[in-house]
Amino acid sequence: MAFGEQLDIRGDGLIPIHDVEADNLAEATHKTIIACHDFGVRIETPKQRAGMTLGYDADITVRIKNPDSEPKICYPGIYEDGRGIMQYILEMTHGIHNNWKKNKEHPEWWGYTYNERFVNQIPFVLARIKADWENKEKKEGAGRITGRDYQFGIWRAEEDSILEQEDPPCFQRGQFRFLQDANGKIVMNYITDWRSRDLLKAWNENNIGQIELMRLFKNKVSDMLGIPIKLGAYIDRSSSLHLYGLYVDRDNLEGTISNMKRDGWKAKSCSLTDYLGTPLGYDANGLKRLISAQMVVESLGYGLNQPPQRLEELGFNLEKWTYPAEWDSWPKSWDIEANPEILRR
Repeated sequence: MAFGEQLDIRGDGLIPIHDVEADNLAEATHKTIIACHDFGVRIETPKQRAGMTLGYDADITVRIKNPDSEPKICYPGIYEDGRGIMQYILEMTHGIHNNWKKNKEHPEWWGYTYNERFVNQIPFVLARIKADWENKEKKEGAGRITGRDYQFGIWRAEEDSILEQEDPPCFQRGQFRFLQDANGKIVMNYITDWRSRDLLKAWNENNIGQIELMRLFKNKVSDMLGIPIKLGAYIDRSSSLHLYGLYVDRDNLEGTISNMKRDGWKAKSCSLTDYLGTPLGYDANGLKRLISAQMVVESLGYGLNQPPQRLEELGFNLEKWTYPAEWDSWPKSWDIEANPEILRR
């Protein structure tokens, strides 16, 4: 369908702005999908095809008050199975697939990974937090971390602004904010900014990974400063959250929205623990063993993400196989000295 058609549903041409508040990630996903549908502007996507219905698009900020609480899975907004979710978490937090970048053998891969974009910045964020705490302690007699500059960036202009980067990063920035509550407890909030997101295929999964990253960072700062820190709100800001017209035409999006409104978020959600078991039946540790074995098999030239049966044929005992202990904790690679030379490209 040509640009400029379907004029009767386009509205005023202004990008809508909307806020969502939720207690947990599943509720947030449910409310955000409905908000984008109900308040979003009708628009083509860059990959719009002739005859396709216009999708929905809005600038939406979501605040999740208890991000590490369950449930975290909203069925209409999740695409990967349990193994895929665990793999994505480890990609985000531990960079297990930073080697999965576009090359001649794999032109279908992405031209970046989020982990390799921010990992070298983490030591600088920690150093700034530690310095602020210690300086305030010397000057004021008590430590304080109220800086607005505890952040890392993802966008690299020299890589992402060029035409050759067909799919530049959606994730743009992460920022940590430390506040004190009425009881004197330090609370860590985490804010992420995104250029663009697919609400049905990416948003829920993206934020599962981000909340795991948030939890790791909170524990690290607490250990580093020797003080208790509470997990605060997770705030997700997206300049473009969208529901593709393809989902209207192919996947009965309107029926999905109608059912979501009728049934409510609780009827269409589950805990992350329960979801990780689908469909293979592994728990979190079992999935880590499986993914670890898959990585070894990949390095031996047998291909990506080989299924359990194939791994067993190749001699892997998945019940006894061990995965890196670091996958259960803060990555040791993030404890390097803050050296400006590593940031120069």
